[in-house]
Amino acid sequence: MKRIAILLFAALLLAACQPTPEVDAVKQKDTNVLIDTVLSEQTQTEADNPPAPVKAQFPERFSAEFYTSANNVHVTVDAPIRVMTDGTLPLVRVERMKLTDEQRVALAKRLLDADGLYVWSYRMTREDLEREIANLLQEPTPEQKAEWLKEDPENTEELWNENMERRKEDLAALQEQYRSLNDGTVLPYPAWDGSFDPDAVHGYRHIVSDPYASGTDQRMSDQVEIGPARIDTPVRFTAANPDEDRNGVYWASFFDCKGDGDMGAERILPERYGEVHEGASISAKEAAEIALSYLDGFGTFGVADIYWSNNAPNGGNDAFIAKTWAYSVHLTPTFCGAGMPYCNWFVQENDPVTNVTDMWQYSHVSAVVTGDGKLLAFDWTGALKETEVLSETTPLLPFTEIQSIFEQQINREFAYEEMRDATLTVSDVQLGLFRIREKNDMEHGLLTPVWYFRGTLFPSDNSAWAGISQRYNNSHPLLIINAIDGTIINAYTGY
Repeated sequence: MKRIAILLFAALLLAACQPTPEVDAVKQKDTNVLIDTVLSEQTQTEADNPPAPVKAQFPERFSAEFYTSANNVHVTVDAPIRVMTDGTLPLVRVERMKLTDEQRVALAKRLLDADGLYVWSYRMTREDLEREIANLLQEPTPEQKAEWLKEDPENTEELWNENMERRKEDLAALQEQYRSLNDGTVLPYPAWDGSFDPDAVHGYRHIVSDPYASGTDQRMSDQVEIGPARIDTPVRFTAANPDEDRNGVYWASFFDCKGDGDMGAERILPERYGEVHEGASISAKEAAEIALSYLDGFGTFGVADIYWSNNAPNGGNDAFIAKTWAYSVHLTPTFCGAGMPYCNWFVQENDPVTNVTDMWQYSHVSAVVTGDGKLLAFDWTGALKETEVLSETTPLLPFTEIQSIFEQQINREFAYEEMRDATLTVSDVQLGLFRIREKNDMEHGLLTPVWYFRGTLFPSDNSAWAGISQRYNNSHPLLIINAIDGTIINAYTGY
Protein backbone atom coordinates (compact mmCIF):
# COMPACT_ATOMS: atom_id res chain seq x y z
CA MET A 1 0.00 0.00 0.00
CA LYS A 2 2.88 2.34 0.73
CA ARG A 3 4.15 1.86 -2.84
CA ILE A 4 0.72 2.63 -4.25
CA ALA A 5 0.43 5.81 -2.16
CA ILE A 6 3.85 6.98 -3.35
CA LEU A 7 2.97 6.35 -6.98
CA LEU A 8 -0.36 8.15 -6.73
CA PHE A 9 1.31 11.10 -5.03
CA ALA A 10 3.88 11.14 -7.82
CA ALA A 11 1.05 11.24 -10.33
CA LEU A 12 -0.37 14.34 -8.70
CA LEU A 13 3.01 16.02 -8.74
CA LEU A 14 3.50 15.16 -12.39
CA ALA A 15 0.02 16.42 -13.21
CA ALA A 16 0.96 19.73 -11.61
CA CYS A 17 4.02 19.99 -13.85
CA GLN A 18 2.42 19.15 -17.18
CA PRO A 19 3.86 20.48 -20.44
CA THR A 20 1.96 23.46 -21.79
CA PRO A 21 0.22 22.80 -25.12
CA GLU A 22 0.25 25.25 -28.02
CA VAL A 23 -3.27 26.32 -27.14
CA ASP A 24 -3.76 26.21 -23.37
CA ALA A 25 -7.24 25.12 -22.27
CA VAL A 26 -6.77 26.91 -18.96
CA LYS A 27 -8.05 30.46 -19.36
CA GLN A 28 -8.03 33.44 -17.03
CA LYS A 29 -9.80 32.40 -13.81
CA ASP A 30 -11.20 35.70 -12.60
CA THR A 31 -14.73 35.13 -11.27
CA ASN A 32 -15.66 38.74 -12.08
CA VAL A 33 -14.86 38.08 -15.74
CA LEU A 34 -17.01 34.95 -15.59
CA ILE A 35 -19.89 36.88 -14.04
CA ASP A 36 -19.63 39.62 -16.68
CA THR A 37 -19.70 36.97 -19.40
CA VAL A 38 -22.94 35.56 -18.07
CA LEU A 39 -24.68 38.86 -17.42
CA SER A 40 -23.69 40.40 -20.74
CA GLU A 41 -25.38 37.57 -22.61
CA GLN A 42 -28.67 37.95 -20.80
CA THR A 43 -30.38 40.10 -23.39
CA GLN A 44 -33.99 41.10 -23.40
CA THR A 45 -34.57 38.63 -26.19
CA GLU A 46 -33.41 35.80 -23.96
CA ALA A 47 -35.66 37.07 -21.17
CA ASP A 48 -38.65 36.96 -23.51
CA ASN A 49 -37.59 33.60 -24.93
CA PRO A 50 -36.03 31.61 -22.10
CA PRO A 51 -33.69 28.84 -23.19
CA ALA A 52 -34.72 25.23 -23.18
CA PRO A 53 -33.99 23.09 -20.12
CA VAL A 54 -30.37 21.96 -19.96
CA LYS A 55 -31.33 18.34 -20.62
CA ALA A 56 -32.75 19.39 -23.98
CA GLN A 57 -29.52 21.18 -24.98
CA PHE A 58 -27.25 18.16 -24.89
CA PRO A 59 -27.24 14.52 -26.01
CA GLU A 60 -28.08 11.78 -23.55
CA ARG A 61 -24.60 10.25 -23.69
CA PHE A 62 -21.00 11.44 -23.91
CA SER A 63 -19.23 9.14 -26.35
CA ALA A 64 -15.66 9.43 -27.60
CA GLU A 65 -12.67 7.26 -28.47
CA PHE A 66 -9.22 8.49 -29.36
CA TYR A 67 -5.49 8.11 -28.67
CA THR A 68 -3.56 11.00 -27.17
CA SER A 69 -0.89 12.40 -29.44
CA ALA A 70 1.56 12.81 -26.55
CA ASN A 71 1.85 9.24 -25.30
CA ASN A 72 -0.69 7.13 -27.13
CA VAL A 73 -3.09 6.82 -24.21
CA HIS A 74 -6.24 5.04 -25.36
CA VAL A 75 -9.22 7.07 -24.15
CA THR A 76 -12.75 5.69 -24.24
CA VAL A 77 -15.90 7.45 -23.10
CA ASP A 78 -19.37 5.97 -23.31
CA ALA A 79 -21.42 7.15 -20.36
CA PRO A 80 -24.82 8.77 -19.86
CA ILE A 81 -24.67 12.51 -19.18
CA ARG A 82 -26.13 13.06 -15.74
CA VAL A 83 -27.65 16.54 -15.91
CA MET A 84 -28.22 17.63 -12.31
CA THR A 85 -31.25 19.84 -12.94
CA ASP A 86 -34.63 19.54 -14.60
CA GLY A 87 -34.45 23.20 -15.56
CA THR A 88 -31.51 25.52 -16.08
CA LEU A 89 -28.16 25.93 -14.32
CA PRO A 90 -27.71 29.14 -12.28
CA LEU A 91 -24.72 31.21 -11.18
CA VAL A 92 -24.80 31.68 -7.39
CA ARG A 93 -22.60 33.44 -4.84
CA VAL A 94 -22.05 31.38 -1.67
CA GLU A 95 -20.03 31.54 1.52
CA ARG A 96 -19.08 29.19 4.33
CA MET A 97 -22.01 28.40 6.58
CA LYS A 98 -21.41 27.88 10.28
CA LEU A 99 -24.22 26.35 12.32
CA THR A 100 -25.55 28.19 15.35
CA ASP A 101 -25.64 26.54 18.78
CA GLU A 102 -29.39 26.01 18.35
CA GLN A 103 -28.93 24.37 14.94
CA ARG A 104 -26.23 22.05 16.27
CA VAL A 105 -28.48 20.97 19.13
CA ALA A 106 -31.44 20.37 16.80
CA LEU A 107 -29.36 18.29 14.39
CA ALA A 108 -27.66 16.30 17.16
CA LYS A 109 -31.02 15.50 18.81
CA ARG A 110 -32.35 14.31 15.47
CA LEU A 111 -29.35 12.08 14.79
CA LEU A 112 -29.28 10.63 18.30
CA ASP A 113 -33.09 10.43 18.50
CA ALA A 114 -32.97 11.95 21.97
CA ASP A 115 -33.99 15.07 23.87
CA GLY A 116 -31.04 15.17 26.25
CA LEU A 117 -27.49 15.77 25.03
CA TYR A 118 -24.30 15.34 27.05
CA VAL A 119 -20.60 15.95 26.50
CA TRP A 120 -18.79 12.62 26.61
CA SER A 121 -15.32 12.42 28.13
CA TYR A 122 -12.98 9.62 29.04
CA ARG A 123 -13.67 8.32 32.54
CA MET A 124 -10.69 6.93 34.38
CA THR A 125 -10.69 3.77 36.48
CA ARG A 126 -10.10 3.91 40.26
CA GLU A 127 -6.47 2.96 39.65
CA ASP A 128 -6.08 5.75 37.10
CA LEU A 129 -7.63 8.26 39.49
CA GLU A 130 -5.45 7.17 42.39
CA ARG A 131 -2.34 7.64 40.29
CA GLU A 132 -3.36 11.07 38.98
CA ILE A 133 -4.45 12.30 42.41
CA ALA A 134 -1.15 11.18 43.93
CA ASN A 135 0.75 13.10 41.25
CA LEU A 136 -1.24 16.27 41.84
CA LEU A 137 -0.84 16.03 45.60
CA GLN A 138 2.92 16.26 45.18
CA GLU A 139 3.60 19.98 45.16
CA PRO A 140 6.37 21.13 42.79
CA THR A 141 9.64 21.88 44.56
CA PRO A 142 11.23 25.37 44.51
CA GLU A 143 13.92 23.91 42.24
CA GLN A 144 11.31 22.67 39.76
CA LYS A 145 9.65 26.09 39.75
CA ALA A 146 12.96 27.85 39.12
CA GLU A 147 13.77 25.46 36.25
CA TRP A 148 10.35 26.09 34.69
CA LEU A 149 10.79 29.87 34.87
CA LYS A 150 14.13 29.55 33.03
CA GLU A 151 12.78 27.34 30.24
CA ASP A 152 10.97 30.08 28.33
CA PRO A 153 10.98 33.90 28.52
CA GLU A 154 7.18 33.79 28.45
CA ASN A 155 7.08 31.70 31.64
CA THR A 156 6.29 34.25 34.33
CA GLU A 157 5.43 34.21 38.04
CA GLU A 158 1.87 35.18 37.15
CA LEU A 159 1.55 32.28 34.70
CA TRP A 160 2.99 29.89 37.28
CA ASN A 161 0.34 30.96 39.80
CA GLU A 162 -2.40 30.47 37.20
CA ASN A 163 -1.12 26.95 36.51
CA MET A 164 -1.10 26.18 40.23
CA GLU A 165 -4.73 27.32 40.57
CA ARG A 166 -5.70 25.16 37.61
CA ARG A 167 -3.85 22.28 39.24
CA LYS A 168 -5.97 22.66 42.37
CA GLU A 169 -9.15 22.67 40.27
CA ASP A 170 -8.08 19.50 38.44
CA LEU A 171 -7.28 17.82 41.76
CA ALA A 172 -10.70 18.69 43.18
CA ALA A 173 -12.45 17.32 40.08
CA LEU A 174 -10.50 14.06 40.21
CA GLN A 175 -11.19 13.65 43.92
CA GLU A 176 -14.91 14.13 43.31
CA GLN A 177 -14.80 11.45 40.61
CA TYR A 178 -12.99 9.12 42.96
CA ARG A 179 -15.57 9.62 45.70
CA SER A 180 -18.37 8.83 43.24
CA LEU A 181 -16.68 5.54 42.37
CA ASN A 182 -16.23 4.67 46.06
CA ASP A 183 -19.97 4.72 46.75
CA GLY A 184 -20.81 2.79 43.59
CA THR A 185 -22.20 5.72 41.57
CA VAL A 186 -20.78 7.57 38.57
CA LEU A 187 -21.03 11.28 37.99
CA PRO A 188 -23.18 12.10 34.92
CA TYR A 189 -21.70 13.83 31.93
CA PRO A 190 -22.41 17.58 31.73
CA ALA A 191 -25.35 18.69 29.60
CA TRP A 192 -24.51 20.19 26.19
CA ASP A 193 -26.07 23.42 24.96
CA GLY A 194 -24.67 23.32 21.43
CA SER A 195 -21.69 25.56 22.17
CA PHE A 196 -18.19 25.07 20.87
CA ASP A 197 -15.10 27.16 21.47
CA PRO A 198 -15.09 29.55 18.46
CA ASP A 199 -11.31 29.92 18.71
CA ALA A 200 -10.63 26.17 18.73
CA VAL A 201 -8.53 24.84 15.87
CA HIS A 202 -8.31 21.14 16.68
CA GLY A 203 -10.33 18.52 18.48
CA TYR A 204 -13.96 17.45 18.59
CA ARG A 205 -16.71 17.44 21.15
CA HIS A 206 -18.26 14.00 21.51
CA ILE A 207 -21.98 14.23 22.24
CA VAL A 208 -24.04 11.33 23.59
CA SER A 209 -27.64 10.92 24.75
CA ASP A 210 -26.89 8.86 27.88
CA PRO A 211 -25.37 10.88 30.74
CA TYR A 212 -23.98 7.63 32.17
CA ALA A 213 -22.67 6.14 28.90
CA SER A 214 -19.52 4.04 29.06
CA GLY A 215 -16.56 6.20 29.99
CA THR A 216 -13.82 3.99 28.63
CA ASP A 217 -14.82 3.38 25.01
CA GLN A 218 -16.62 5.80 22.70
CA ARG A 219 -17.76 2.98 20.43
CA MET A 220 -20.17 1.76 23.12
CA SER A 221 -22.66 4.58 22.46
CA ASP A 222 -24.23 6.36 19.52
CA GLN A 223 -22.38 9.65 19.29
CA VAL A 224 -22.28 12.93 17.44
CA GLU A 225 -18.96 14.67 16.93
CA ILE A 226 -18.82 18.44 16.61
CA GLY A 227 -15.61 19.98 15.28
CA PRO A 228 -14.13 23.50 15.17
CA ALA A 229 -15.46 25.82 12.49
CA ARG A 230 -12.15 25.73 10.62
CA ILE A 231 -12.33 21.95 10.26
CA ASP A 232 -15.49 22.65 8.26
CA THR A 233 -17.49 19.70 9.59
CA PRO A 234 -20.80 20.80 11.12
CA VAL A 235 -21.57 17.30 12.36
CA ARG A 236 -20.36 13.71 12.25
CA PHE A 237 -22.45 10.80 13.58
CA THR A 238 -21.45 7.18 14.22
CA ALA A 239 -23.66 4.45 15.62
CA ALA A 240 -22.71 2.39 18.66
CA ASN A 241 -20.37 -0.45 17.85
CA PRO A 242 -19.81 -2.61 20.95
CA ASP A 243 -18.58 -5.64 19.00
CA GLU A 244 -15.83 -4.35 16.72
CA ASP A 245 -14.39 -7.76 16.00
CA ARG A 246 -17.63 -8.81 14.37
CA ASN A 247 -18.92 -5.62 12.80
CA GLY A 248 -15.89 -3.45 12.18
CA VAL A 249 -16.04 0.34 12.45
CA TYR A 250 -18.89 2.51 11.25
CA TRP A 251 -17.20 5.75 10.23
CA ALA A 252 -18.73 7.05 7.01
CA SER A 253 -15.29 7.48 5.45
CA PHE A 254 -14.76 3.70 5.47
CA PHE A 255 -17.83 3.22 3.27
CA ASP A 256 -17.32 6.43 1.32
CA CYS A 257 -13.71 6.03 0.16
CA LYS A 258 -14.58 3.36 -2.41
CA GLY A 259 -15.33 3.88 -6.06
CA ASP A 260 -17.37 1.55 -8.24
CA GLY A 261 -15.74 -1.89 -8.00
CA ASP A 262 -13.39 -1.05 -5.13
CA MET A 263 -13.41 -3.97 -2.66
CA GLY A 264 -16.73 -5.10 -4.07
CA ALA A 265 -18.51 -1.76 -3.78
CA GLU A 266 -21.12 -1.09 -6.45
CA ARG A 267 -22.49 2.23 -7.69
CA ILE A 268 -26.23 1.87 -8.12
CA LEU A 269 -27.54 3.43 -11.31
CA PRO A 270 -30.23 6.09 -10.77
CA GLU A 271 -32.76 4.11 -12.79
CA ARG A 272 -32.36 1.28 -10.27
CA TYR A 273 -32.82 3.32 -7.09
CA GLY A 274 -36.30 1.84 -6.63
CA GLU A 275 -34.95 -1.72 -6.48
CA VAL A 276 -34.09 -3.55 -3.28
CA HIS A 277 -30.44 -4.59 -3.42
CA GLU A 278 -29.46 -8.16 -2.63
CA GLY A 279 -28.81 -8.38 1.12
CA ALA A 280 -31.22 -5.50 1.91
CA SER A 281 -34.91 -5.19 2.74
CA ILE A 282 -35.29 -1.55 1.65
CA SER A 283 -34.47 0.08 -1.68
CA ALA A 284 -31.72 2.59 -2.42
CA LYS A 285 -34.44 5.25 -2.81
CA GLU A 286 -35.78 4.51 0.67
CA ALA A 287 -32.24 4.67 2.10
CA ALA A 288 -31.81 8.10 0.47
CA GLU A 289 -35.10 9.30 1.95
CA ILE A 290 -33.90 8.26 5.41
CA ALA A 291 -30.66 10.20 4.91
CA LEU A 292 -32.47 13.28 3.61
CA SER A 293 -34.88 13.31 6.56
CA TYR A 294 -32.10 14.36 8.95
CA LEU A 295 -31.44 17.52 6.90
CA ASP A 296 -35.02 18.77 6.86
CA GLY A 297 -34.91 22.49 7.64
CA PHE A 298 -31.16 22.82 6.99
CA GLY A 299 -31.37 23.55 3.27
CA THR A 300 -32.29 21.69 0.11
CA PHE A 301 -30.32 18.58 -0.80
CA GLY A 302 -30.38 16.02 -3.58
CA VAL A 303 -28.92 12.60 -4.25
CA ALA A 304 -25.64 12.63 -6.15
CA ASP A 305 -24.74 8.91 -5.86
CA ILE A 306 -25.75 5.78 -4.00
CA TYR A 307 -23.39 2.84 -3.51
CA TRP A 308 -23.88 -0.60 -2.05
CA SER A 309 -20.66 -0.47 -0.07
CA ASN A 310 -18.79 -1.90 2.90
CA ASN A 311 -16.50 -0.83 5.71
CA ALA A 312 -13.42 -2.82 4.71
CA PRO A 313 -10.32 -0.74 5.57
CA ASN A 314 -7.43 -0.51 3.12
CA GLY A 315 -4.79 -1.04 5.79
CA GLY A 316 -4.12 -2.71 9.12
CA ASN A 317 -4.81 -6.26 10.25
CA ASP A 318 -8.32 -6.26 8.73
CA ALA A 319 -7.27 -4.76 5.37
CA PHE A 320 -9.78 -5.43 2.58
CA ILE A 321 -12.06 -7.48 4.84
CA ALA A 322 -15.68 -6.34 4.51
CA LYS A 323 -17.57 -6.83 7.77
CA THR A 324 -20.66 -4.67 7.27
CA TRP A 325 -22.53 -3.88 4.04
CA ALA A 326 -24.89 -0.93 3.67
CA TYR A 327 -26.12 1.79 1.36
CA SER A 328 -23.62 4.66 1.14
CA VAL A 329 -25.76 7.66 0.18
CA HIS A 330 -24.01 10.73 -1.24
CA LEU A 331 -25.97 13.97 -0.91
CA THR A 332 -25.13 17.47 -2.13
CA PRO A 333 -26.96 20.80 -1.66
CA THR A 334 -29.12 22.16 -4.44
CA PHE A 335 -29.48 25.80 -5.47
CA CYS A 336 -32.27 27.07 -7.73
CA GLY A 337 -33.16 23.45 -8.37
CA ALA A 338 -29.68 22.50 -9.55
CA GLY A 339 -27.46 19.93 -7.85
CA MET A 340 -23.73 19.41 -7.48
CA PRO A 341 -21.42 16.47 -8.22
CA TYR A 342 -20.22 14.75 -5.07
CA CYS A 343 -16.60 15.67 -4.28
CA ASN A 344 -15.14 14.68 -0.90
CA TRP A 345 -11.92 16.59 -1.46
CA PHE A 346 -10.98 19.96 -0.01
CA VAL A 347 -9.04 23.12 -0.81
CA GLN A 348 -6.05 23.87 1.37
CA GLU A 349 -4.18 27.18 1.44
CA ASN A 350 -1.58 28.75 3.69
CA ASP A 351 -2.14 32.30 4.91
CA PRO A 352 1.15 34.13 4.23
CA VAL A 353 0.44 36.63 7.02
CA THR A 354 -0.56 34.30 9.87
CA ASN A 355 1.25 31.23 8.45
CA VAL A 356 -1.85 29.19 9.32
CA THR A 357 -3.05 26.58 6.83
CA ASP A 358 -6.77 26.83 6.15
CA MET A 359 -9.01 24.15 4.66
CA TRP A 360 -12.33 24.43 2.85
CA GLN A 361 -14.25 21.24 2.14
CA TYR A 362 -16.50 20.84 -0.88
CA SER A 363 -20.06 20.65 0.35
CA HIS A 364 -21.41 17.12 0.69
CA VAL A 365 -23.12 14.68 3.02
CA SER A 366 -22.18 11.03 3.35
CA ALA A 367 -24.83 8.87 5.04
CA VAL A 368 -24.55 5.14 5.67
CA VAL A 369 -27.88 3.32 5.97
CA THR A 370 -28.12 -0.42 6.55
CA GLY A 371 -30.20 -2.66 4.34
CA ASP A 372 -32.96 -2.62 6.96
CA GLY A 373 -32.97 1.17 7.42
CA LYS A 374 -30.70 1.84 10.41
CA LEU A 375 -28.43 4.89 10.26
CA LEU A 376 -24.82 3.85 10.90
CA ALA A 377 -22.98 7.04 10.01
CA PHE A 378 -23.64 10.59 8.85
CA ASP A 379 -20.98 13.15 7.86
CA TRP A 380 -21.86 16.67 6.75
CA THR A 381 -18.94 18.78 5.60
CA GLY A 382 -18.44 22.08 3.80
CA ALA A 383 -21.86 23.61 4.51
CA LEU A 384 -22.71 26.52 2.19
CA LYS A 385 -24.91 29.59 2.51
CA GLU A 386 -26.40 31.25 -0.56
CA THR A 387 -25.74 35.00 -0.61
CA GLU A 388 -26.83 36.05 -4.10
CA VAL A 389 -28.31 34.49 -7.23
CA LEU A 390 -26.49 36.30 -10.03
CA SER A 391 -28.34 34.47 -12.77
CA GLU A 392 -30.92 31.71 -12.80
CA THR A 393 -29.98 30.81 -16.36
CA THR A 394 -26.38 30.66 -17.57
CA PRO A 395 -25.30 30.35 -21.21
CA LEU A 396 -23.46 27.07 -21.76
CA LEU A 397 -20.83 26.23 -24.37
CA PRO A 398 -21.96 23.98 -27.22
CA PHE A 399 -21.41 20.28 -26.74
CA THR A 400 -18.96 20.09 -29.65
CA GLU A 401 -16.73 22.66 -27.94
CA ILE A 402 -16.83 20.72 -24.65
CA GLN A 403 -15.77 17.59 -26.53
CA SER A 404 -12.86 19.47 -28.08
CA ILE A 405 -11.71 20.89 -24.73
CA PHE A 406 -12.03 17.46 -23.14
CA GLU A 407 -9.77 15.84 -25.74
CA GLN A 408 -7.24 18.69 -25.61
CA GLN A 409 -7.00 18.62 -21.83
CA ILE A 410 -6.76 14.82 -21.58
CA ASN A 411 -3.88 14.98 -24.05
CA ARG A 412 -2.27 17.62 -21.86
CA GLU A 413 -2.73 15.88 -18.52
CA PHE A 414 -1.48 12.49 -19.70
CA ALA A 415 1.61 13.76 -21.45
CA TYR A 416 4.26 12.26 -19.19
CA GLU A 417 6.17 9.10 -20.04
CA GLU A 418 4.75 6.88 -17.29
CA MET A 419 1.38 7.04 -19.05
CA ARG A 420 2.58 5.78 -22.43
CA ASP A 421 0.19 3.22 -23.96
CA ALA A 422 -2.13 3.34 -20.95
CA THR A 423 -5.90 2.97 -21.17
CA LEU A 424 -8.22 5.61 -19.72
CA THR A 425 -11.86 4.66 -19.31
CA VAL A 426 -14.29 7.45 -18.41
CA SER A 427 -17.23 5.92 -16.56
CA ASP A 428 -19.22 8.90 -15.29
CA VAL A 429 -20.07 12.31 -16.78
CA GLN A 430 -22.04 14.89 -14.79
CA LEU A 431 -23.23 18.37 -15.65
CA GLY A 432 -24.00 20.34 -12.49
CA LEU A 433 -22.78 23.09 -10.16
CA PHE A 434 -19.30 23.29 -8.63
CA ARG A 435 -17.78 25.78 -6.20
CA ILE A 436 -14.91 27.96 -7.40
CA ARG A 437 -13.18 30.77 -5.56
CA GLU A 438 -10.63 33.53 -5.91
CA LYS A 439 -7.07 32.91 -4.80
CA ASN A 440 -6.50 33.87 -1.13
CA ASP A 441 -10.24 33.80 -0.38
CA MET A 442 -11.30 30.84 1.74
CA GLU A 443 -14.69 32.23 2.77
CA HIS A 444 -16.56 33.08 -0.43
CA GLY A 445 -17.24 31.12 -3.58
CA LEU A 446 -19.16 31.05 -6.81
CA LEU A 447 -21.26 28.07 -7.88
CA THR A 448 -20.84 27.68 -11.60
CA PRO A 449 -22.00 25.01 -14.09
CA VAL A 450 -19.31 22.42 -14.86
CA TRP A 451 -18.71 19.19 -16.71
CA TYR A 452 -17.41 16.71 -14.13
CA PHE A 453 -15.64 13.53 -15.29
CA ARG A 454 -14.68 10.39 -13.35
CA GLY A 455 -12.95 7.25 -14.56
CA THR A 456 -10.05 4.82 -14.22
CA LEU A 457 -6.55 4.73 -15.68
CA PHE A 458 -5.05 1.33 -16.50
CA PRO A 459 -1.27 1.56 -17.10
CA SER A 460 0.27 -0.57 -19.83
CA ASP A 461 1.99 -3.85 -19.01
CA ASN A 462 5.33 -2.18 -19.71
CA SER A 463 4.78 0.71 -17.32
CA ALA A 464 6.34 0.94 -13.88
CA TRP A 465 2.74 1.27 -12.72
CA ALA A 466 1.66 -2.01 -14.34
CA GLY A 467 -1.13 -3.66 -12.40
CA ILE A 468 -1.94 -0.53 -10.39
CA SER A 469 -5.08 1.19 -11.61
CA GLN A 470 -5.66 4.79 -10.63
CA ARG A 471 -9.27 5.77 -10.07
CA TYR A 472 -10.48 9.31 -10.60
CA ASN A 473 -13.49 9.20 -8.30
CA ASN A 474 -15.17 11.16 -5.51
CA SER A 475 -11.83 12.29 -4.09
CA HIS A 476 -9.93 12.71 -7.33
CA PRO A 477 -12.06 13.78 -10.30
CA LEU A 478 -10.47 13.17 -13.67
CA LEU A 479 -11.36 16.53 -15.15
CA ILE A 480 -13.62 19.51 -14.37
CA ILE A 481 -14.51 21.87 -17.24
CA ASN A 482 -16.28 25.17 -16.65
CA ALA A 483 -19.40 24.81 -18.81
CA ILE A 484 -19.63 28.58 -19.42
CA ASP A 485 -16.17 29.50 -20.71
CA GLY A 486 -14.19 26.25 -20.97
CA THR A 487 -11.88 26.99 -18.03
CA ILE A 488 -10.26 23.93 -16.49
CA ILE A 489 -10.99 23.90 -12.75
CA ASN A 490 -8.50 22.38 -10.32
CA ALA A 491 -10.30 20.75 -7.39
CA TYR A 492 -7.16 21.06 -5.23
CA THR A 493 -6.85 24.84 -5.55
CA GLY A 494 -10.55 25.58 -5.95
CA TYR A 495 -10.18 27.66 -9.12
